[in-house]
Amino acid sequence: MQGTFLFVMSSVIAMHLTAVSGQALQQTPTKTESPLELEAISPSFLGMYRKVMEIEDEIRRHTERYGLPFDLARAVCLYESGGNANLSSGAGARGYFQVMPATFRSLRVETNIEAGVKYLSQMVKRFDREDYAVAAYNGGPTRVARRRPMYLETLQYVLGVGHFRNVLKTHEASLRYHANQVQVTTVAEGDDWWQLSQRLNLSILQLRVHNPFLANRQLRVGQLIAYPTERRTDLTVQRNGHLEYVTRIGDNYFNIAGTMGVDLDTMRKDNALWHLENLPPGLRLALSTNWKGTHEVHAVQAGETLHTIAENLKSDPWRIIWDNQIWNQNLETGMTLRVRKAPPKPTYLVHRVSSGENLGVIARRYGTTVRAIQVANTLGQRTLIRIGQRLRIPTVK
Repeated sequence: MQGTFLFVMSSVIAMHLTAVSGQALQQTPTKTESPLELEAISPSFLGMYRKVMEIEDEIRRHTERYGLPFDLARAVCLYESGGNANLSSGAGARGYFQVMPATFRSLRVETNIEAGVKYLSQMVKRFDREDYAVAAYNGGPTRVARRRPMYLETLQYVLGVGHFRNVLKTHEASLRYHANQVQVTTVAEGDDWWQLSQRLNLSILQLRVHNPFLANRQLRVGQLIAYPTERRTDLTVQRNGHLEYVTRIGDNYFNIAGTMGVDLDTMRKDNALWHLENLPPGLRLALSTNWKGTHEVHAVQAGETLHTIAENLKSDPWRIIWDNQIWNQNLETGMTLRVRKAPPKPTYLVHRVSSGENLGVIARRYGTTVRAIQVANTLGQRTLIRIGQRLRIPTVK
């Protein structure tokens, strides 16, 4: 039964993946591709694509060396890190391709990009199927080799990478054309989303949706921020008490939930989304902006900004924007705002898994919950852990 399940699910996944055909990158749409309007492309995908443009020469060099399709390598990079260099997962994976340190050392390479490309090429050669190779890259080759059922997380990963790969293949020229209108800037000392918003004259919403992997992270000096040269007015619509987002080419629900700051499970439930699916363009997603909680009512005074209000009331600008649906960030004197305090910043202990432990045992030991550990380590709904694995255990100061 297990082998049958894997075969059936892998067959479904395979329909989403096709052979690579041509790797030429044009500057403008050609006659063979109907040019896409900017509004048809996911701003998150476009921002990630623009960042990957910064490293595509190195990706191409290594894919040629190791015999790996260029589009497949870029799709994995986009899905793993969104083109951001200095990311670390809760499990310890790092860099553009989210390679584990032990894997990096075993590959005997010099850069994270080479490690990701080399390891992925090894998986393709081992399994002779790109969908199996992508599954092995995410969930480990042993499980795939033994024909064991994949976790939903891995199945979604394969579908997501396949979707990104097909977007690159189908719309490369349009993506490159529009990405050339997207700029990148470097996070400087003291920068946060508010400071960047003021410096670039763009709303925080616009910055978040173009940088989905960084939207809910503390910014670090040197990180690249993608931003549009002109303000986008087509991103969201306020309708019937909720925020509405219409999906575009290259969207996935992880990035939408993350950039908008909504709970992923709530978004799935409100929109009847499966855990295992890609989003078609044109789907209208309702993002609930209703909330209840302790807050202060603040009347905007002359000269106040979101930053000064947040600072005085121990909140943060994005929370005030979301809670009051002021996406353009324009304040008027006398406007009434509901302001919640920002939650305490999480701190973490590091726990190394020992024999006989599971998430429940570890959660009880540290007085936390299984779900909190899953979130802190980006485990999704997965509960399987392995001996020697290092887990971040959330604590609150």
